[in-house]
Amino acid sequence: MKYMRGLLAAALTAASFAAPAQAAEKAVVYQAFQSIQYLPLYVALNEGLFAKHGLDVQKVTAGGGAQGVAAVIGGHADFSLQDPITAVLANLKGADLRNVAMVVAGVPVWMVAPGNSTINSLADLKDQTISVALPPSTSTYMLQKLLKEKGLSNVKVNTVQIGTELSPVSAGRAAAAVLYQPQVDQALANGYKIVHEFGKQYDAEYAFSTMTTQKATIEKRPQLVQNFVAAIGDAEALMRTSPETAIRVAQKEFPTLDPVVVSNAVKRMLAQNVYPPNPSISRQSFQNNVDMNLYIGNVKPGEVTYEGAIDNSFAEKLKR
Repeated sequence: MKYMRGLLAAALTAASFAAPAQAAEKAVVYQAFQSIQYLPLYVALNEGLFAKHGLDVQKVTAGGGAQGVAAVIGGHADFSLQDPITAVLANLKGADLRNVAMVVAGVPVWMVAPGNSTINSLADLKDQTISVALPPSTSTYMLQKLLKEKGLSNVKVNTVQIGTELSPVSAGRAAAAVLYQPQVDQALANGYKIVHEFGKQYDAEYAFSTMTTQKATIEKRPQLVQNFVAAIGDAEALMRTSPETAIRVAQKEFPTLDPVVVSNAVKRMLAQNVYPPNPSISRQSFQNNVDMNLYIGNVKPGEVTYEGAIDNSFAEKLKR
């Protein structure tokens, strides 16, 4: 018994000197909106991928990209998720931000029309009205640029609140609508057809939404940034190897939507590489976004550089 008591005492003494488990590092990410386009973030959260990399991440919905970027600048968030040009515009006003991870790598925008409509291609849009979200919205700018390039000056554009683009079509005030997901697959489930896929012209080379952080955070807490980007990379890889996981997480995050619609929307975006295979932000994908903003007039020629907006070093390390 003395021997056993001695072993127990030794074990307790050793346990008292054992190093405590390292607490997860806390981080806050602000997303512009709760959006099915942001599914890689939700997969990382739901599947414990941030925890795997030693992070305890809190997600906050900002209500807009500018609000998320402002939270990062103000120190309320470590990261924000939105259009990378929002961070660029903040930099032009004196901020020092960098986009560090791709989350939406294609253009998740489609034009749809009723199934019995005579509109089957862009050529059929002559003298028609198309409903689209009120600007600022990439879908609106994409439509305006497309109509100009195709010489369709006779097409009328009816702008409405985002999420309600189908209402004018249902009411007979528009012949087609330009939509994001999951409205696209909701429309298809109700007998609509796809007339045009905006993403195909970019072949998933468009930096639509990225993770942003301060340059100071990169310099002072590089391991935090590396761990965060690695978790996003793990999520994007998991979505490829296990689409059923991506669908399950999406259905959990959007419980009020028809599960079949959610499933179809996720499958469509995976098939078209809207969800990227990794978080790397290529020069071409960023330049395509810059070119759109040059067209809009948000930025001036020569005002924006890849090096001044993007830090791809963390994502590139994941490829090695």
